[in-house]
Amino acid sequence: MTRENSETPFEYRGQTVLGLRQIDRMNGVAKGTAFRAFKRIRDDLQEGREFFVLNIDKPGDTAATALLRRMQAAGALYPASRVAVLITAGAYARMQGVATLKDQ
Repeated sequence: MTRENSETPFEYRGQTVLGLRQIDRMNGVAKGTAFRAFKRIRDDLQEGREFFVLNIDKPGDTAATALLRRMQAAGALYPASRVAVLITAGAYARMQGVATLKDQ
């Protein structure tokens, strides 16, 4: 998931993850492109393994709180977001099949 000039991934629950804003920026696409690609494959993904959804206002645990703070400080989340959707490398690869997203 990493390459030169790409977004720095984060770690969550033993997985390397990227936020949807990071994916949009990495691919030079309009806001929401990664989200639309995610929605198209969401039913085929396993939450907690291939993606995570964290409530930004009520993260649920200290690990999620710390991660969200780091992501906000890095500008990795859209400012108006109420939830953070975190995508693993496997889910990102599947998203590439339904949208114009670069091979990372």
